[in-house]
Amino acid sequence: MAVPPVSAREVLEKFHADYHAAINNGEYHPFVWPYRALGPYLLIFYLLLPPTQSRLVHLARYPLFALISYLSISAIRDCRSPAVTVGYGIGLLNAWTILWSATLLLFTDGRRDYMRIERQERPYITPSKESYLIENIQGETTALDGSTKDGLKSLHPMAEIPQVDNPPDDDPTVDYPEVFATQDPLSAPNEVYTWQPLPTSFLHRLDYILDLVTNFRGLRWTHQSPLNTLPPPAHIRSSLPAPSPPPSLPSSAYPTHRTLFTRSLFSFLLCSLTLDTLKYLTSLDPYFHTHPRSTTPSPFPWPRTTRLILSLLFVYTSLLNIFLLAPLLLSNPLSPRLLGPHASSWLYPPYFGPLSDIADKGLAGLWGGWWHQLFRYAFEAAGDFLAGTLLHLPKKSPPGAAVRVTIAFFLSGTLHACASYTIPGRSSPLSKSWAFFAVQPVGIIAQRALSMWLKKEGYREAIPRWMRRAGNVGVVVAWCLWCGPWIADEFAGGGIWLYEPLPVSLVRGVRSEGWWRWGGEWVRWYLGDRWWRSGLVFLGG
Repeated sequence: MAVPPVSAREVLEKFHADYHAAINNGEYHPFVWPYRALGPYLLIFYLLLPPTQSRLVHLARYPLFALISYLSISAIRDCRSPAVTVGYGIGLLNAWTILWSATLLLFTDGRRDYMRIERQERPYITPSKESYLIENIQGETTALDGSTKDGLKSLHPMAEIPQVDNPPDDDPTVDYPEVFATQDPLSAPNEVYTWQPLPTSFLHRLDYILDLVTNFRGLRWTHQSPLNTLPPPAHIRSSLPAPSPPPSLPSSAYPTHRTLFTRSLFSFLLCSLTLDTLKYLTSLDPYFHTHPRSTTPSPFPWPRTTRLILSLLFVYTSLLNIFLLAPLLLSNPLSPRLLGPHASSWLYPPYFGPLSDIADKGLAGLWGGWWHQLFRYAFEAAGDFLAGTLLHLPKKSPPGAAVRVTIAFFLSGTLHACASYTIPGRSSPLSKSWAFFAVQPVGIIAQRALSMWLKKEGYREAIPRWMRRAGNVGVVVAWCLWCGPWIADEFAGGGIWLYEPLPVSLVRGVRSEGWWRWGGEWVRWYLGDRWWRSGLVFLGG
């Protein structure tokens, strides 16, 4: 019987040896960029088509989605990498490509159903345009005097873009939804804010579509989630026509670029030091080097609980470190000159919510408030489409809410199962990754049902608030101790904690274990049997 590798270096060397053997015998193929990443580009190219009422363009999204799904499934099935982060990303990002494409192509229409807040100069309105606006727009969308006729959809669900027919001949290319950007375009200041649908200019449309495709939380879009985000500041909201965003917060809630940068830099440095410490601690336990929990002795007391806590902290700090790069790079004091409105500080709120959400709402607060909501809109769009459009279940009804939360965790489990499937270490995508997320709706629905029963019977108000909050925390802790090891074992067994998060390690440096942690071959040019199959292969990370 072969002796299993002990050190992290030996495990990584085995990953590389297994990878090259699988490539040489044709079992798998390397993940070649851009050849194996065509799906997102096809989505962008389609959405970039000029605004049109063509039925052919509208129907093309269905075969396009089928093609994107085929390409992504093929990459998940056929491609591997010796690097744990790249291997995990092959499954996760390709599965996300399918879900996000379904959101923008099937569940909604990415070319028609979205609008973005934009700053622009007030356009000059000729007499014919003024007459046209008064006769054709007033009362249908937002009238020139700010009144509305029948009301509009709120920010959630997505607003309906007004359609303008037969524009006047003096400017047939005008994008009329831009014209009624304020309550009174004839007397508005030169700088106003508007809801911008798909632009007619190519460069404008390119910026618009790239933002739509990469802005998963929908910040400054009609689909922006109210959770863990900031509504538009008052000076922006006051000039926006319907659909009206949520009320603005006090000005103190919106950081300046300097404040945001300073706060993010401090958090990033603290997070990096925490990651470095966690990396050292996990290096002491062979469990984090892909060895099974049941047969691996631990240097820590209470191994099951300690390993679970270290895994949670490692996941949280790893994600937080990545999330903090956005405000540091895109919203620093210098970025407004380079990025313009993309650098606005209110577009970079924290990804994680307050811990108080767990105490107030239990498991629902853990997943729906405290944890990051990066994928939430796609989950909600799928739930609204399947439960609302197909099953006709009201969103706020108990069956509708139960179906929607089940769909969300089913999809989340599928994303993580695909990631586990392509990671270089041993994994159990269905029985661990998918099962962990699949049981979450059971806990959430059961706790919610108990809370509703207590309220109905009059017991809830008799329990002190501090006791209810302590009970919520206790339920979350007990629940995570029960099912948390499933996902923790999957991460450890797959080798995800073997990655080096930082190029320099202070903790291991002072212990004479080496300051510089990155090395080896990270990227290589791959020459395929066809020119389009050639590209970059990522081997490190």
